[in-house]
Amino acid sequence: MKKWHETLAANLGLRAGGVALLVLGWSVAVRLHQMALATSPREPSSFMMLLSAIVFLCGSGGSALLFVGPGLWETLEVSERWRRLPMSSFDSPDGFDRDM
Repeated sequence: MKKWHETLAANLGLRAGGVALLVLGWSVAVRLHQMALATSPREPSSFMMLLSAIVFLCGSGGSALLFVGPGLWETLEVSERWRRLPMSSFDSPDGFDRDM
């Protein structure tokens, strides 16, 4: 059975969603630029900070979806160096010695 992200519709949908996020981020950035020109540089409002966060999130998510697309859901093999080791029977579950 195919995974949902391997279909053509998912590929196109994810990339279209990325373009939509980039367009939304661009329009918010234009509004933020207009607000920044109208206020003093030493007094950013909380609304301007919120708009900045929205621009960052839309730009990051949109570019990831547009350029990587369904590759975001690919499974990868973790190197042996970074794998979790099974807990030995000598260690306590929380990592502390209870006898001390």
